[in-house]
Amino acid sequence: MQDPSAKKKLLRFVRVSAAIFGITLLANNVFAVEYGGFGGRPAYPRADNPRTESIFIHTLEPGDIQKEGILTVNNATEQKTMLVYAVDSTPSTGGAFACAQFSEAKKDVGAWITVKKSEVTLEPGTNELVPFSIHVPKNASVGEHNGCIVMQEKKEKAEDGSGVSLSFRTGLRVAVTIPGELERKLEIVGFTVTKRDNGNFLLHPLVKNLGNVSIDADAQVVTRYFFGLTHLTHGGQYPILRGDTSDWNFELKKPFWGGWYRSNFFVEYDENPEAGVGVQSGKELTRLKGPSVWFWSFPTPAALAIEIIILLALAFGGFLFWLSQKRKKWIKNNWVSYEVESGEDIKSLAERFDVSWKLLAKVNKLQPPYAFKPGEKIKVPPRN
Repeated sequence: MQDPSAKKKLLRFVRVSAAIFGITLLANNVFAVEYGGFGGRPAYPRADNPRTESIFIHTLEPGDIQKEGILTVNNATEQKTMLVYAVDSTPSTGGAFACAQFSEAKKDVGAWITVKKSEVTLEPGTNELVPFSIHVPKNASVGEHNGCIVMQEKKEKAEDGSGVSLSFRTGLRVAVTIPGELERKLEIVGFTVTKRDNGNFLLHPLVKNLGNVSIDADAQVVTRYFFGLTHLTHGGQYPILRGDTSDWNFELKKPFWGGWYRSNFFVEYDENPEAGVGVQSGKELTRLKGPSVWFWSFPTPAALAIEIIILLALAFGGFLFWLSQKRKKWIKNNWVSYEVESGEDIKSLAERFDVSWKLLAKVNKLQPPYAFKPGEKIKVPPRN
């Protein structure tokens, strides 16, 4: 039977871990961000930008005030009370987008947001619109600024009665761009291939955003056999925030056949200032190419056995070919001319010169029925 106290400790550990690490928001957000049965989505998505279904995206001038709203939802089977608040963004491991903690000082978009209602109680299967506003400071710098609207389940008491417990939370990105001289520029700063203890390989590219806005980049690592044929491709589209360096860890499973492989890293992105979060300029994409990395992989046991069999078969075939060529050369240099006499046929000549009638026919390029005419000259083995 499971220990109830152990179960409580495990539950508290999960809650604390969720609160410490925050919620990482990757490029491929779904329509509604939800965890533990509760969550939310932008209340006013725009038809011209599908990304607004999961991200609050605005272009605002310094001093502007933007009215917005988040639709909080409860898909759980029990009543949920959620705290709704704003925080700044923070880079997570690997350069992905993440939300800062509630206790961290707010210096960017988190400080610009005023939420009308900080606490929402929802019955199962219900939702509620929570208005908020974005007040852009008059001294806001040109470029993109990011923050989060966070929904966190409220837990008044830990199960052991020791006080307030930390709980799961989920967040939505808020991207505000201040118009001006926008720069969209990426730089590949590294690419390594490392062999792991299990025989797999870790493909590790790094890209730095040198501009002042985030960029949705298509990052691809292409691994090819030594003769150029593509073995495997890793990657996808990822957001790289302004000033951040994003790195990814793609795991390449140990190649079955082994041998020499070459991995290349490529990044494509829209460098034109007209582009933005969820918006393409329609112009040609910029393509960056990283260094090529060669690496050796030892074959798997099954592949090694197959390769040994193939090599032995090739070696045996080569040996037979060598013997055939050697025999042809000996026949060419040693067989002599013979004039066929009346009554002789291929079988009698084969017996007379102690040679296979098939070899005799092959050397003399005879066709069925292998008949000779008296006086015809053919090649035969020398007499001993």
